[in-house]
Amino acid sequence: MKNLILFFLTCIIATGAFLAGTTMKNPLPAFIVAFGVWMLFLYRIGKR
Repeated sequence: MKNLILFFLTCIIATGAFLAGTTMKNPLPAFIVAFGVWMLFLYRIGKR
């Protein structure tokens, strides 16, 4: 159950960052945040 909540939270944060990146003049920081959130999620899941 904890993994599912963490997955949904990761999806929401990454989607928001990707959508913000599409409207920014320099989208690189938003894309770094989005991919960083996914990397942290995968690291945490793989660590278990």
